[in-house]
Formats: sequence, C-alpha cells, structure tokens
Amino acid sequence: MTVHAVDHIEFYVGDAVQASHYYRTTYGFRLVGEAGPATGLAGARSLLLAHGDVRLVLTSALHEDHPASRFVRRHGDGVRDVALRSTDAAGDFARALAAGAEAVAEPQVFEDADGRVTTATVAVTNDLVHTLVQREDPAGPFLPGRFLPLADETEATPALFRSVDHFALCLRPGSLATLVGFYERALGLRHTYDEYIVVGGQAMDSKVVQDATRGVTFTMVEPDPRNEGGQLQDFLDGFDGPGVQHVAFGTDDIVRTARELGDRGVELLSTPAGYYASLAERGIHVDIDTGVLRELGLLVDRDEWGHLVQVFTRSPYARRTVFFELIQRIDARTFGSGNIKALYEAVERERSTASAAVPVGAPGAR
Repeated sequence: MTVHAVDHIEFYVGDAVQASHYYRTTYGFRLVGEAGPATGLAGARSLLLAHGDVRLVLTSALHEDHPASRFVRRHGDGVRDVALRSTDAAGDFARALAAGAEAVAEPQVFEDADGRVTTATVAVTNDLVHTLVQREDPAGPFLPGRFLPLADETEATPALFRSVDHFALCLRPGSLATLVGFYERALGLRHTYDEYIVVGGQAMDSKVVQDATRGVTFTMVEPDPRNEGGQLQDFLDGFDGPGVQHVAFGTDDIVRTARELGDRGVELLSTPAGYYASLAERGIHVDIDTGVLRELGLLVDRDEWGHLVQVFTRSPYARRTVFFELIQRIDARTFGSGNIKALYEAVERERSTASAAVPVGAPGAR
C-alpha cells in the first residue's frame, strides 16, 4: 500500500454556507474552492476550506435523496470521508478490495490543463469512507474541473495548524480488534500502540494504527461494556453509531494557537489545578510556563522520544458528537499514557455540562 498522508477531510453538513462561516470565523480557515451541479457535483454543494496544510470539504445536499441528506438526518453534521494521499490510488483501491474493503467509487481521473488527480473510494463502517487521492502535482488544483478555485478576500494571517495529526474513531464494544485488522489488511497501516483507560466508573480500550511515516494515524477507542457507557456511549447514541469522534490538528505553537482560537470563540476544555502540580512529580518539563499551561488548560506528557502538549475543544455540534484537539509534538511520536486519561477526564467534565447552550453561530446550532 502507498497511503502516506491525510489529503483532506469531508464533512457532510446540513448547511455548507453556515458551516463554512463557523470554521472561517473561529478556526481561521479560508474559503478556496467550491463545487456544485454546474461543475458536475450532482445534487449537492461543496465548499473547500484551507488552513496551513489542512483541507476541509463541507458538503450539503440540495435535495432530500442525496447521501449527504440521509447522513445528516441520521448522524447530524459529521465526518463522512477521511481522504488519504496515495502514490497509486487505483492500485491501492484494488488491494483494499482484495483485503475485504467495500467499493464506494471506482477509480476516476480529474484532469485539466493545470493538473491531474486520480481518486477511488472504499467504505469503512457506519457511513465512514476513505477516498484514496493520487496527485500528479501536490501543489496543483484540488480536483481539476470539479472544484472551481476561489480567492478568499479576508486578510491572510500566519497558519495556526501544520497538519492533521490524528483522528479518533469511537467504536461499538467488541469491534476494535476487527477494525484494527481491517486497517492493517486493507490500507497497509500498522498497529503501533495500546492503552486501557479507566475514567471514573467507565473504561475503554484504545489501539493506534499508523502508516510507516506516521503521516496517517487513527486512534480507535471502544467502551468496555463491563463498566458504565460514559462519554463513548454518549457519542454512539448521539451519532447513531461509530464514527470520527475527534480530529486533532497539529501545531508548532500550541500556546499561540490556543489563545487565538479562544479569542475567536473556540471553547477549550479546562483541567483541574492539581494536574499541574503533579507534572514535576512525574518528571515532565517543557519550555512553557506552568501558569500558561494552567491558564489555557494545556496537558503535557511524554513518550520515549519526547514530549507532547494537547488540549480538547468543546464540540460545536448540537448532538455534542464531533470535537477537535490541538496537539504540539516536541519530538514525541506516540501518545503519553498520562495524557490519554487526562484528556478523557476533561471530556467527562465537559459531559457534565452537556445541557449548556450550543455556542451561537456553531454549525450544529439549528
């Protein structure tokens, strides 16, 4: 398999224009392309947003029979497609089918005078798919002939995100090992990390799969049915099945990123003061003042290669399903076990305030 990076993320949403406004005003994305019936996208409208090397496609249906309409009715706004960069999309598609993947879209070539892109799509589970994207010129047009480029007139600012660091998939109990095996066989990823996490009365199993370059990372979690369902069961109930629970954006300056996003209206989950008092006892030291860590709710951990700093955002969606993470890696390659528990404890505290109002202007505030 030749999968080696995240190409883009497609959200199916109820209103692409409203969702675009939210991500542009809060996360600083820029509107750089659009597609619709006039460009060959039947029954839907898609807006392409960019921030650093992160690309979001926001797609909403134009009639009730479109797959995006059915998706939103069942799940609410959410991740439909984690598109993966490939050096041989047609070959990887054939290998994935031979390994048991289900075909969604056969290999297709998008080409004009400015570039050539080959795509093919396979299904994973519960309306999540992966489009394999082969780009002759990575700096060329997004999908030649299908997406029209747009010039965003807003003032350009330095990028806050470098890339998509990883995705977290929330799964039904008992399906974790099966899906890990699927990703190994169908997409050539490697199982690299395991963790059993206990938070209060709930517990969950976690496994990580990655490509050889660590450009593609999926953290998969399932609730332990012997314990309380907790936040993972809340996601499964709210989303009506398994799916992408959160998307982690990698940044080179998490302090600046967290502050700017906070100023833009993004809500970051808080962490008790006692957490920061324990950092020295755990032998964890980074070049960020403890007062700043506490102020922004940032979590610090380490693996055998280095340190990482993380924080979760509050979900902007009405069903309180998909949310986001900010992560800065300081040589760390995996996930520190202390932070995995602390991150889910932060989400559990947020769960206790789930009755709070959805932020004004959020894409799920309908």
